[in-house]
Amino acid sequence: MSTLSMRSKNKKILHSGRFWILFGSWAAVVVCAAVIFLLSADNATQSSARSDGLLAFLFERLGLSLSSHIIRKAAHMLEYCGFALLLYNAYLQSFRSPQPALSLLSAALYAATDEIHQFFSAGRACLLRDVFIDAAGAAAGILLAAALYRLWLYIQKRTLKK
Repeated sequence: MSTLSMRSKNKKILHSGRFWILFGSWAAVVVCAAVIFLLSADNATQSSARSDGLLAFLFERLGLSLSSHIIRKAAHMLEYCGFALLLYNAYLQSFRSPQPALSLLSAALYAATDEIHQFFSAGRACLLRDVFIDAAGAAAGILLAAALYRLWLYIQKRTLKK
């Protein structure tokens, strides 16, 4: 293949919507992973201050009475729920079919590496229990993503019938 035809082919790929959808999907995964990494880099004092700030907000605005421990574990689940949603979408865009097992495995492996990372942050711990909490949040995200995907397919099917 000549250099000119390769350049032309590469130009077509870059100008196609598919490239940008894939790029955006994986960029969202990388950004979410980076945010999780940065939050895990906080020392225990910084992490507690963030949790306590959220706790104060919930007390003041919503009148909820929750312990800091519950808030922290719910935050773990929520962040991995979102991470799994992004992974599900990125794998769906890459393989053009859902990959729920691969999405869950990727999220769980990242959760394990995140806990190892926390081991090296002052005052933080590396807990297997937190990996399971993160994986449970990821599983919830994947179930949500699968339901949204099915709904999208249903809407597509109904739209094509009309």
